[in-house]
Amino acid sequence: MNLITHALIGWCAGMRPGRPRIEVAAVAVVSVIPDIDAFGALIDLARGGEAEWFTAYHHKFGHCLPFCLLLVVLAWLWRKNARLCLWLAGIFHLHLLCDLIGARGPDGYQWPVYYLFPFSGHGLTWPHQWEINAWPNILLTVLLIMVFLRQAAIYGYSPLSLLSESADRRFVETLQKRFGITPAPGIDHV
Repeated sequence: MNLITHALIGWCAGMRPGRPRIEVAAVAVVSVIPDIDAFGALIDLARGGEAEWFTAYHHKFGHCLPFCLLLVVLAWLWRKNARLCLWLAGIFHLHLLCDLIGARGPDGYQWPVYYLFPFSGHGLTWPHQWEINAWPNILLTVLLIMVFLRQAAIYGYSPLSLLSESADRRFVETLQKRFGITPAPGIDHV
C-alpha cells in the first residue's frame, strides 16, 4: 500500500482517549517504518541505474518478524508499557497484511513479504493481491482521510501539533467549525 495510507492507518488506529500524543505518533511511525527497506530506491536513483537495490531489499528486512521484535524491545525500553508494545506489534503486522492484500506493482509483480528473513528466503504472497493504485486502496485512503479529520476535530490535535502548536490549533479549530464538533471532555489535548 501507499506510504500515506500506512501512515493514516497508524495515526487513526493510535488515537485513543488518554493516549499521549507521543505514543500516537509512535503507532503512526511503526505503521510506516517497515518500508525503511525501500531505501534502496534512493541508492538506485543516485546511481542512475535500474532498480537493483530496491528490488533486492524491498519487503525484506523491514517487513520481517525479527525487525518487529526489535521495534517492540525498543518500545519497551522507551515506555515500559506492555499494552503499547502489543499495539505496536499489531500495527506492524497490519502493515504486512495491507501489503499482502494491496501492493501489487504496476507491472503486475507481486511483492512478496519475507516474514522470516534472514532465516528463510520464502516470500509470502496472496494470489488476489490488487495493484497499489487499485480502487480499494484509493477508497481506503479517502475513508481514512475522513476519519483522520474527524478524529482531529474530536481529540483537538493532529500530527501538525508535533511541528507547530499554533498551526495545529488553527487547523483543528477550522475542522471543529466545519464538522460542528467540540472537543470531547476529559481528553488530554496536550
